[in-house]
Amino acid sequence: MKKSVYTTNDDIARQVYRALKTPSDKERRTDPILAFHFKGKEDYILMRCNKVPEISIKGKEQTAGEVKFFAYSDFRDYDPTVVLFRLKDDITLVELYPKGAIEPLSFDSWSQFMKWLESLDENGVQISLKLPCLVYEAVRSQNPSMQTFIVEAIKHQLKEGD
Repeated sequence: MKKSVYTTNDDIARQVYRALKTPSDKERRTDPILAFHFKGKEDYILMRCNKVPEISIKGKEQTAGEVKFFAYSDFRDYDPTVVLFRLKDDITLVELYPKGAIEPLSFDSWSQFMKWLESLDENGVQISLKLPCLVYEAVRSQNPSMQTFIVEAIKHQLKEGD
């Protein structure tokens, strides 16, 4: 049964996780990540969507991999479990980061993000739709270039099929 009202971080994370991860994808590096940006705040909130959602804070000048302590952020006056819901009217941007087979998306408001969230199929993406991206991710840094090998194999199969 589809949930039409999301009231916790867990609700959001579970819906995104179930819709965008395949059951066989156990790799944490491909967990969906959402970034929530707010009017008047330089810091923003990151949510790693997995079975147990992780909330962290990213500062404006921080590099990849760095996060801020909640207590030293623009959100220090809020409980991490409810901050998104307390400040939802101040959201200026929600981003879904590209990870593995997940394509980037962005939303300009909480209501736009909620509409997308409600549209997700909780049964998840079919593995056949994600397979090309997952194969690419797996081979992109191998030598010799496995990307070239795969592309050439696919071209060969397509030519034989004509």
